Amino acid sequence: MAGPPLGAPPMGGPPGPAPASVPPPPTVDQMRTTPAASTFPGTGMGAAAHTEPPAAFGAAATAQARGLYPQADASVPGAPGAPGHGGMQPTSTGQDAYSAQFLRDVETFNSPAHFVRCSVSRLPNSASAKQRLNIPLGVVLQPLAPLAPDVEQVPSVNFGAVGTIVRCKQCRTYVNPFVQWEANGRRWNCNLCGFSQLTPDTYYASLDESGKRMDRFQRAELHKGAVEYIAPGEYMVRPPQPPVFMFVIDVSYTSVVTGLLNTVVASIKEAIQSGSIPGGQRVQVGIITFDTSLHFYNLNSNLSQPQMLVVSDLEDLFLPLPDDILVPLAESEAAILNLLDSLPSIFGETKVNESCLGSAVRGAFMAMKHIGGKLLVFGACIPSVGELALKSTRDNPRLLGTDREVELLRPAGNDGYKQLAQELTPAQISVELFLAPQAYMDLASICPLAKYTGGDVHYYPQFNINTCFVKFKSELVHVLTRYMGWEAVMRVRVSRGWKITKFDGHLFIRGQDLLVVPNCHSDQTFAIQIDMDDNVTPDPVLYVQSALLYTNSEGERRIRVHTWAALTTPNFNDIIGSIDVQASAAMMSHQAMDQSIKTNQTEGRNKLNSFCQQVVQAGNVCQTEALQYLPLYIMGMLKSAAFRATNDISADLRTYIMMRLETLSVSQTAAFFNPRLMAIHNAPETCQTPDEHGRVQLPEMLNLTSESMTQDGVYLLEDGESVYMWIGRSVDTSFVQAVFGVSSFEQIDTNSAESVVGTRGDPLSTKIANILRQVRLERPTPYMQLHVIRQGEPKENKFFAALIEDRTIGLQSTYMEFLTRMGYRPQQQAPPAGAGMMAAAPPMGGSY
Repeated sequence: MAGPPLGAPPMGGPPGPAPASVPPPPTVDQMRTTPAASTFPGTGMGAAAHTEPPAAFGAAATAQARGLYPQADASVPGAPGAPGHGGMQPTSTGQDAYSAQFLRDVETFNSPAHFVRCSVSRLPNSASAKQRLNIPLGVVLQPLAPLAPDVEQVPSVNFGAVGTIVRCKQCRTYVNPFVQWEANGRRWNCNLCGFSQLTPDTYYASLDESGKRMDRFQRAELHKGAVEYIAPGEYMVRPPQPPVFMFVIDVSYTSVVTGLLNTVVASIKEAIQSGSIPGGQRVQVGIITFDTSLHFYNLNSNLSQPQMLVVSDLEDLFLPLPDDILVPLAESEAAILNLLDSLPSIFGETKVNESCLGSAVRGAFMAMKHIGGKLLVFGACIPSVGELALKSTRDNPRLLGTDREVELLRPAGNDGYKQLAQELTPAQISVELFLAPQAYMDLASICPLAKYTGGDVHYYPQFNINTCFVKFKSELVHVLTRYMGWEAVMRVRVSRGWKITKFDGHLFIRGQDLLVVPNCHSDQTFAIQIDMDDNVTPDPVLYVQSALLYTNSEGERRIRVHTWAALTTPNFNDIIGSIDVQASAAMMSHQAMDQSIKTNQTEGRNKLNSFCQQVVQAGNVCQTEALQYLPLYIMGMLKSAAFRATNDISADLRTYIMMRLETLSVSQTAAFFNPRLMAIHNAPETCQTPDEHGRVQLPEMLNLTSESMTQDGVYLLEDGESVYMWIGRSVDTSFVQAVFGVSSFEQIDTNSAESVVGTRGDPLSTKIANILRQVRLERPTPYMQLHVIRQGEPKENKFFAALIEDRTIGLQSTYMEFLTRMGYRPQQQAPPAGAGMMAAAPPMGGSY
């Protein structure tokens, strides 16, 4: 017998009734049975009629889930190929033959959605049309995105026989499926700048009756939007860089007593001993430790044991030995493992509780600047001595949630860590930060080290080895073993009439448009904001081409090229109908974060509110699924820990969240702002037995409201960062016994519950373990820690804050109240004549 509905979350009063004239939004079941617009089959472009249950953002909740692989998921509204994503749809029934053929070419030749997603797939062709749109125009790129084994891999192209890679002589665009051929193939016109040029004799092929090359389907670069060129010698300024990993480890008292040092040691050892670090015999490794001094280590394989050399003068740093700080892993593996094993005992009795992190990075820079590489920094406390020392007194909790909070989110002083990053980048050094403090660390000042060198920030507040070991180890091993590109640079080009106005992501811009990314990897994502060029009429088609030049871990110089095209149109309905909701939400979040740091967070929220008002007003006159879903994402942003005006989020945590959002893929960004909720106490038997791929079908997604829940239920909520299991106080005791091994709700120990879930051997326990494993399989990075919460515990506030359709701590409005405030006009209130209106209220649903 189901318990009573939970009603409103603790952080707000009961949900207010929607105005009587506003029709109730469709439920998840209603949305599931609502037919969507037609699509072009098999392309992942356009809205697909889909009757399967909703799934995770960017990862299917079915046996075909891609997990690690950022595929377009047709079961997710707002994703390519799903309701809420218009895609490349025909302009009208009177569409000309050229447009129809071009749309077919786009479906066939565009770089796939897991690499490139644009906020709209039909762009305005005039300034007036763009001004009316009021949605950010931009492209999100994940150039090295991983692919599922059953997805066609990016083809390699070798122009050795041609002599050189064929590129436009004027704008340097790479030859691609959209270039135009003439003079029976003797000449070709660049699709980005229009320049006409001779075809190299070694690349010549005649044309067919439609003006296409006869050999286009034998040449990957002429029929694939994503290709990888094998770069000839002219693309190298030095021999290819080997994979280099310099580990810079905090050995202060805090690091030792919290178990951070032991965790770092165990994680590095696992990565080395597994043999999974890419690069084979070419990999080089170095280790530096620090507290108030720097400790270098001679890792020469001929020594009986590694030799420690201490540098205490932080004002006059020097390298205590010229060689053997960085050594080949294959030769010195025994010495490296020996040193790692001994570090916890060497520093086990330390009483030093200060950090010279800035000086440690400088010392590592001196040791590796001749070669470059990945600099992994592990810190446990604020850098209080040495170069770029910071002050913990800068923290001021009274500013949290106010307009002055932005003072804590900007770097202190003269932005010294950014200046240090600007020294590291030319040496092809990328910094990866693993910060695990017990108190304020001033991430806002330190994080530019990672941001401007193409690195990432990993943050573990209140780190404890007993609760954080698995998460930390999983994420560090992933960083060391994922696909990587070394000494990388990237350039993005757009066609005539358009310009790039901003690059978002972790990178350094050299000159006007050269993006320097010393270490690019499979998780790395960049956002490019575009706009119309002043006083230039855009071409009928927008072309975007990105080219990432990098060295892979095997020492091969490669160029990953993605080409993407879209028609422009004066038709407002066509533009609106082509919105990619998730990509638009990602672009909006980038702009709102920029605004929050440049001015203050109120202005960032105002920008989101302005976006939403324009979207809702457009939805009042233009019936399109995209405009029904986008307000839900925007409300999710306003209620999220990134933007909400509350004082429960520390400055360090807010900084970390913003750093994460700058580099997340589109699907992960969507999940962060719109988590998914599912009931597991009554999960179907399909969750019991994995299929041949080891996957199970997840329970149906629920609306993100407490009205979806009952007090005898158990619910799983996942936001791409963590997994929360909420247990109602009236839960069946047989569930508690099977899953947790205790006889009552009161006996569940939520602190140790994660280690018990799935280990009982009971069929129900196995089912829950399978569900949890499937969720993590679909989002393997970051490692999503399970937080078990009993009803009534204070930490359930975090769970209920994610139920964005209710009133929450972040915004005291239900979804319908929010829509009404944004200007949503129900059908009954619409003017009887003139423009159309939204057929129904935008749908509510945690899975959408």
